[in-house]
Parts: sequence; structure tokens; C-alpha cells
Amino acid sequence: MVESLARHALFADVPADALAALDVAIREVEFNEGDWILRAGTENCGLHVIIEGEAGVVIDGEERSRIHAGMFFGEISALLAEPVAADVFARTHIRCAVIDRDDLFPFLLANPSVTLRLLQAEVRRLADSNLWRA
Repeated sequence: MVESLARHALFADVPADALAALDVAIREVEFNEGDWILRAGTENCGLHVIIEGEAGVVIDGEERSRIHAGMFFGEISALLAEPVAADVFARTHIRCAVIDRDDLFPFLLANPSVTLRLLQAEVRRLADSNLWRA
């Protein structure tokens, strides 16, 4: 699983030993097309990094975005220890690496470049959500 993460932009410059240490904390999950991956209100979902496949993000019953390999979801819930705010479903067969909150925090603190890229992605998503409302 670590080899798959190393190929994604979020983890691009993480040293091999840091990724290897994270390997024991990563869970691999798979979903079939049409399956719900997360439902709004779910707690303790962890950071999901899409290894392969595509997912849809649904807010208020409307699909707002599509996310694919190399992208991630569940980070806000994991970082804030709050329930998930959106539904996520598998548009295709999907495989994800999941990093639970308790393992995510120390990893982010030890790897500030990942934290920065996570923050940049959140800012992009916020900007996009402002366009939806306009």
C-alpha cells in the first residue's frame, strides 16, 4: 500500500522510512460501483486516499464533485474529530488507503509538506464551494 501512496502528489516528497512507518497504520478498503463509502454523520472515518477508481461527493442530495485516484476525502472529519458532512459513493470500483485520526496527527506533524498540500487542497475546495453558491 505504501508504494501506491508514494506515487500520489500528497505524499510526493515523504521519505521512504516515514511512509514505511505509516504502513502499519494504513487500512485498505474496497467498494463496488454504487456503494456508499461514507454517509453524512459518520464519525471517526479517517483520511481516505483514493488509490484507484472514482467517487462522487453528495451534499444535500446533489452530487457536487467527482474525485479520483490521487485525491482524498474524510480529512475534515479526521482533523476536527467531527462527523462527516457529505455523502461519498463509489462511481466505479474503488480502492482506498485509510489512515485513522490517531495515526494521521503524528504523521502530519512529522511531515509538514503533506500538511501543506492537505491545506492547499482544502483551500481549493473552499474556493470551489464558493462558486457553487454564487
